[in-house]
Amino acid sequence: MITNLHQISSYIVTNSTFYLKSYEHRNKIYTLISDKHGETTYANKPLKIIRSTCRLHGSSFEASKYQAKQFFGKSKHKLPIMVAYDFGDPCILFPLFSPHSPQNIWISLHAIANITGSESGSETILTFIDGSEKSFPLHIKSFNHQYVRASMYYKYLILKRSKTL
Repeated sequence: MITNLHQISSYIVTNSTFYLKSYEHRNKIYTLISDKHGETTYANKPLKIIRSTCRLHGSSFEASKYQAKQFFGKSKHKLPIMVAYDFGDPCILFPLFSPHSPQNIWISLHAIANITGSESGSETILTFIDGSEKSFPLHIKSFNHQYVRASMYYKYLILKRSKTL
C-alpha cells in the first residue's frame, strides 16, 4: 500500500479529479486518487468509483460506454467516457489501458495543462492544472491519440448540449 496517504471509503469524480490509478497491495486492487486536494487511496478498483459516480448522476458506466461508442463507432476500444456534468461542463475521463485491466489509469481531460514525452519516449509526463507533474508508463504517441479522442468527445458533448438548450 502507498504509505502516508489517507484512505477514504467513497469518492465521486468531478472536474477537480486529476487521475485514478489502480495498484495492487497484498493481492487486492486499490486506487490512488489524485485531485486538486492532493492524493488519497481508496480500497477498491477505479471502475467502482466510476460506476458510483455515473449512478449518482442518474446514469451507468455501460450507458456512458454506449454513448461514446455511438460517437466513435462500435468497434473502438479504450474510449473516453463522460461520468457527469460538473456544473454543466462534461466531466470526461479516458483510460490509458483497457478499462478492466488492473494496470489501467483513468485521466481527467480537464486536469491536463501540458503533455510532454520522456527522453526515451516510453513515458508521458503530464503537467496538471495545479502545476504538479506525473509520469505515466505510456508512449507519448499513444497518449496523444487518447487525449485527442477525449478532446473530440468533449467538444461533441458541448455542441450537442448547446443544441438542446
